[in-house]
Amino acid sequence: MENEIFNYLVKYSDEIRYRLIRSLTVFGIFFAIFLMFQIRYISLFNYRFLFIYPDPFHNIGAQFLFIIKDHVLPEDTKLLVIKPTDGVMADFYSCMSLSLIISMPYIAYQLMQFVSPALKNSERELIKSIIIPASLLFAAGAFMGLYFVAPEIFIIFQDFNVGLGASTTLSISSFVSFLFIYVIAFGLSFELPVIMVGLTRFGIVTYEQWAANWRYAVIGAFIFGMIFSPGVTGFTMIILAVPIIALYFAGLYISKRVEKKEKLISITNDY
Repeated sequence: MENEIFNYLVKYSDEIRYRLIRSLTVFGIFFAIFLMFQIRYISLFNYRFLFIYPDPFHNIGAQFLFIIKDHVLPEDTKLLVIKPTDGVMADFYSCMSLSLIISMPYIAYQLMQFVSPALKNSERELIKSIIIPASLLFAAGAFMGLYFVAPEIFIIFQDFNVGLGASTTLSISSFVSFLFIYVIAFGLSFELPVIMVGLTRFGIVTYEQWAANWRYAVIGAFIFGMIFSPGVTGFTMIILAVPIIALYFAGLYISKRVEKKEKLISITNDY
């Protein structure tokens, strides 16, 4: 198996390098813009316009991080620089996250172009049909995690810290790494309907199997909410669990329609 993978990589090394270079180029362009420029306003004829101005110390990544900090953290929480490189790394993480979000559709396109020659027409159509819904669901999950849930999480953390007599301070590197990993995990959890439809389309999991295990899905959603929202009242746990449950039943409904469509196509082809 390892030899087959190695031979495959050697055979298509030029193609892999070509797609990788193009993807990294787009990512690098956005990263350089976010790292070297800041967004400013200019007033002309009583109208305000946005433009980018060279400033690597107050760049777009730092501006983005400042907005997130004000929205997510409680007012009396202070971010600290523990090591000399903490601020630099936090800025880099912010710029990298923005660059990845902006360039992800192009990276997905390059990946699809690489794998499409080895796929059947139905498989290529499946990938094309799920790229946009998958991107929108990931964005919706990341937005919900960042805008609605993360502020509540840090309030809960602060309450625990105050209860222990600790001051409300936080390392900037810890804050950035925790927040972005958390948001990415939240976005990935919203990919549930896409995963369900894909597995049904490939014949791996049937609609009946999804329907028979809906109780486990509900329990799993509440466990997910409990892990990512350790609140005392359980309100935030319900806020997290309900969208996951709704997404599961949406995926269940779509999987049923996809399975019926596949069976109809199979019967038509037989005749």
